[in-house]
Amino acid sequence: MKDVRVELVVVSVRDRAANALLVRLPGSVWALPGAAVAPGVTLEAAAHAALADQTGVRGVALEQLYSFDRRGGEAVCVAHLGLVSAGRHPLAPGPAVVEVRWFPLDDLPALDTDATQVLEYGRSRVRAKAAYAPIALQLLPEMFTLGELQTAYEAVLGHDLDTRNFRRDVLAAGIVEPAGRSRADGPGRPAGLYRSCGGDFQVLARERRIARAIAGAPEPEPDPEPAGG
Repeated sequence: MKDVRVELVVVSVRDRAANALLVRLPGSVWALPGAAVAPGVTLEAAAHAALADQTGVRGVALEQLYSFDRRGGEAVCVAHLGLVSAGRHPLAPGPAVVEVRWFPLDDLPALDTDATQVLEYGRSRVRAKAAYAPIALQLLPEMFTLGELQTAYEAVLGHDLDTRNFRRDVLAAGIVEPAGRSRADGPGRPAGLYRSCGGDFQVLARERRIARAIAGAPEPEPDPEPAGG
């Protein structure tokens, strides 16, 4: 039977950049959170336990990413992805961890080849998901401005978005609602705060326009009229 390990790509947006959560192990070795899967423990339970025990992050949704062969096929690593708002989850290194820290994805410490492979796969998955579902809502605090929502998408996608079109399409998609509050971050008019409308972020028909706008994809051609009237 192969040895099975879980590793976690946990992504947030901090200082206008996409960040990954890493742990520093004894010997100044930086790594992804992860652990061996004990007999009788599900992959999901092992992933949640590793994240909580090593980083203090609890209660987040995790998605299974991919399975990577290790040690010439004698072992397997099952990678998971989590998207979190860093402000909602204070970090607390576990007893086997020296330090837990967020790192910009474009400025990472030295990692081994296996961890780099998992992290790059996770990064590409986040960008792909951003093209068809409003995942940036998972990266924000409970209340946020539309500017902060746009910044989260830009950080994940790695390019700027047109502000006017982005805000129009976000509001038309019905995925956010006014929170009835505003916030002043500097001189000028306070910005209105919004919150997610709740529920799972499914790809509903009403969300497809914002997904296309975020991805920069062209509008699809209309379906042809059925023959015979």
